[in-house]
Amino acid sequence: MGKILIVEDDVNTRSGLVKIAKSINACSEVYETGAARKALEIAKSEVIDAFFLDIQLEDYTGLELAEQIREMDIYRFTPIIFITGVHCSELEAFRNIQCYKYMIKPFTNIEVARVFQDVVTHGIVGKKVPDIIKVKEKGITYVMNQDDIICVESMHNNLLIRTLYENAIIKKCSLSKISDQLTNKFIRCHKGFIVNCYYIKKVDKTNNFLYLEKNNDPIPIGRKFKDSV
Repeated sequence: MGKILIVEDDVNTRSGLVKIAKSINACSEVYETGAARKALEIAKSEVIDAFFLDIQLEDYTGLELAEQIREMDIYRFTPIIFITGVHCSELEAFRNIQCYKYMIKPFTNIEVARVFQDVVTHGIVGKKVPDIIKVKEKGITYVMNQDDIICVESMHNNLLIRTLYENAIIKKCSLSKISDQLTNKFIRCHKGFIVNCYYIKKVDKTNNFLYLEKNNDPIPIGRKFKDSV
C-alpha cells in the first residue's frame, strides 16, 4: 500500500489523475494540491511514496519543488513523475532530479494508468518502508528517518535530537513521549539520553560512559540503566 501526492494546478487534469490513481488498488491514499507550498507541507506531515508534479505550478515550478523534495533525506530516492507539455524540460529533469518518468500533455487515460501501475508495482510495493518518527514544533510536523538519528538528549523541558545531517531542538517534549515511537534499535542509557545502538562504538562501564560514531561527546550511563547497555 502507498501514498501518492499529485501536484497539478489545472483542476480538471488533477481530478482526472486523482480518479485514475484511486482506481489502482495498491494506492491506499491519494493527496492533491495545485500549489508547491502546500505540497511541501503534505510531504513533511506524511510519508509520500510517489510524487506526480506538474512542471508549471501556481507559485513556482515543479522542478524547484522537486529539488526541495530531494533535499529531504527521506525522499532522496522516492519516485518523482513530471507532468509536462514542454519537451525542453525533460533532459534537465532526468539529470538533476533523477526523475522516475514523465508524462507529456495531452495524455490518454490508458497512458496515465500504465504509469501509475508501473510506479505502484516497482516504486512503491518493491521498496522498504523506513522507520520514522514524527515530532511537532510550533505547528510544524517534522518527519525523521530513525536510521539517521544518533541520539536524543533531554534538556530541561526540551529535546535535542542529533542526526547524521543536523541537530533539531524540539521544545516542550519529553524522552518518554518520543520513545513510544522509537524501534528496539534504541536504548535508554541514562534518564536524559536515548541512543541508537547502531552508532555505539565503545562502552566503558568502569567510568560509566559510552561513545558514539558521528558524535564527539561521551554519553553518560545511568546506574539504573547500566544492565540494559
